[in-house]
Amino acid sequence: MRNLIYTLIILFTFNITQSQDESVGNGATYIAVDYIKTVPGKNYGEILNTKWKKLAEKRIKDGTIVGWDAWWNMNSTDESNHDIMIVTLLRDIDSINAGQGILQAFPEMTEEEVTAFRKKNRESRKIVNSTIFRVVDDYFKQDSVPNIAVVNYMKVAPGDEFEYEKMEKEYKSNVEDSPKSGWAVHKRVDRVGSNLGYNYVTVDFYNKMSEIMLERAPTWEMSEEFAEEYEKIQKLRKHVYSDTHWNFISLR
Repeated sequence: MRNLIYTLIILFTFNITQSQDESVGNGATYIAVDYIKTVPGKNYGEILNTKWKKLAEKRIKDGTIVGWDAWWNMNSTDESNHDIMIVTLLRDIDSINAGQGILQAFPEMTEEEVTAFRKKNRESRKIVNSTIFRVVDDYFKQDSVPNIAVVNYMKVAPGDEFEYEKMEKEYKSNVEDSPKSGWAVHKRVDRVGSNLGYNYVTVDFYNKMSEIMLERAPTWEMSEEFAEEYEKIQKLRKHVYSDTHWNFISLR
């Protein structure tokens, strides 16, 4: 927990950037996600803000990517598998590795400085996992990136994918009258196979924790109609788990 608090202090020390004039998805068709576990006392927050953020800004300017977000895992503890989630928005999957490398943003760095930076970066964090998602559908009530994202990891059985995506797209109409600021469903495409822990995610976006509580805190009596719909949903997918993330860098 001490490590997590220290990391947050470092992150908030630097400028927090969020676009206010571009749409949230910004035309992305794929999303690359890196799950990061920080190392105590190694100042990964400083590296993220002073180096990787600058590289992301250049890649956006060059048209290689269309967005880059950093999210703090609000459920994180010392035992959690990740503290930070880095999200890269892509219009073209073939550009996923284009414009990479610290010299793209800092060409003036010497060979010795690059070597030292790579060592410092490597020792400051561990990339726990990297995944790629295809954007199936999304909907946002605002142009700026919401403050909170609840990522729901789903397991859909082989052969049920089409019906599951159809069901999620139909759900989108419910977002307008809900406390949510936005919603998305993405299909995992970096790996395939029956042994995957999850193959879809849905994301519920909010701006305040109180908006989440408007949906979670009340205990509702389930109507017969809703019970039938819920049973249908349960047959199409298994809700594996959810993580709540807070946005601290957003670039468009």
